Amino acid sequence: MFMDMAVEVDTLVCSVWMNLVLPKVEFFMWLALLGKLNTKEKLCKKGILFASQSSCTFCSSHIENLDHVLLNCPFSWRVWVFIAKDMGQDLAIYSTFNTIYESWLAVQWRSKRLKKIWISIVFAVAWSLWMVRNEIIFHQKDLNFDEVCHSIKWKVAGWAKAWKERLPYKVEDIARNFSSIPALLH
Repeated sequence: MFMDMAVEVDTLVCSVWMNLVLPKVEFFMWLALLGKLNTKEKLCKKGILFASQSSCTFCSSHIENLDHVLLNCPFSWRVWVFIAKDMGQDLAIYSTFNTIYESWLAVQWRSKRLKKIWISIVFAVAWSLWMVRNEIIFHQKDLNFDEVCHSIKWKVAGWAKAWKERLPYKVEDIARNFSSIPALLH
């Protein structure tokens, strides 16, 4: 049983290497799926932060662990739901980041290009949430829902234009018409 679970985790973790996004984003996702991101909870366990410094950067009402900051924080969950709805998808509630990632990859699309866009979105959402978390901590940036969602769309559009199989639209067209992607790329 343990061996089966290890193989399943390894398959999930190794699935990040798809060349759809920047290598540093794939590496970030790999670390996230392994549970290796230095969240405040992890930094407290390492003795770098005090327990009083462990609250979520976004909501301040929960200990900042990986599943909370990347998924279950009300702010993070709102981002996930908004971006998924823009693609015409409803999300179930997930308890862990790994389960949303696995479920996200399992969504079926009618074209390979749509599937690639969908997969790149999961990377963009997680990466953007982590980056804005760091900007708040290290640069005292304000948390802005619209700005985070806007940056996700632009990341996906930019990454998509770099693929070997080029999309027939400009980066600006993809980012500004994000909710039209499922209709455009059938």
